[in-house]
Amino acid sequence: MPIKVPHPHLYESVKLEVAKAKLGHAGRKSLYAPLNLVAYIDMMTMLVIFLLMSFSATGEILFVQKNIVLPNAQNWAELERAPVIGVSKDVVTLDGSQVATADELMKDSNTGDFKISELHDKLVTLKNNYKLLHPGEEFNGIAIIQSDKGVEFKVLKKIMYSAAVAGYQNVNFAVIPKTRGGAGE
Repeated sequence: MPIKVPHPHLYESVKLEVAKAKLGHAGRKSLYAPLNLVAYIDMMTMLVIFLLMSFSATGEILFVQKNIVLPNAQNWAELERAPVIGVSKDVVTLDGSQVATADELMKDSNTGDFKISELHDKLVTLKNNYKLLHPGEEFNGIAIIQSDKGVEFKVLKKIMYSAAVAGYQNVNFAVIPKTRGGAGE
């Protein structure tokens, strides 16, 4: 095949009729692209199943802090909405705001009072706010303690005492639940 001078139109020298026909229709494309509905429905079905499986009907009551490792428990019940007292090896928080440090709690007080004053005051404020917002309801006195499993009981005892003095007698502990009645138990 001899070498020829290129033409002003691309592929003018191509002798294949099928290629010319395909290239000739390049300017007249359809405005409507066909959708493959089977693949679309399959994708949407998988997305709905994923969202339903990951959805929690009870909602998230609390978020585990980064520096807290929760203990495991075989017997557990669902938590209800309540103030969350976070206890790590370094700090004690109430709903995310710091109320005490672990060093302060490890010291023995000379007065014999186990009450953590800042925690107590904030819990009393939350209790009074609840009574103002829900005047017809009785205060249930529930608090959730989210404690690291390495925290000493001495610290937990002071926290539970402070909560009880503030009116929170029902203390729940946040745990990692193990499955109930599973195979192999």
